[in-house]
Amino acid sequence: MRSAILARLKRLEQVRPAHSRPPEFQIGYLERLPAEYTGDRHTVTVSRDPDGKYRWEERPGPAPANEDDGKPPPFRVILVSARDSQPVPGA
Repeated sequence: MRSAILARLKRLEQVRPAHSRPPEFQIGYLERLPAEYTGDRHTVTVSRDPDGKYRWEERPGPAPANEDDGKPPPFRVILVSARDSQPVPGA
């Protein structure tokens, strides 16, 4: 019976769709555009530190089109400096 349960679990794990997997968890720092900037803005990943923290930048203009690779979007914890503490659009 135990082997039957293990076999069934293996089958279930193989057919589990990618969208049911948890999203990637990212934490990092955001460099904001100046407060006086108005207009569309989007966030890009600039680098990843050796300790695993990300570095993001806001850039002017709309975000480029995304290719749907079947993965859920990452869960991001975005840290900003006190001078940049205005709300992040779209977050």
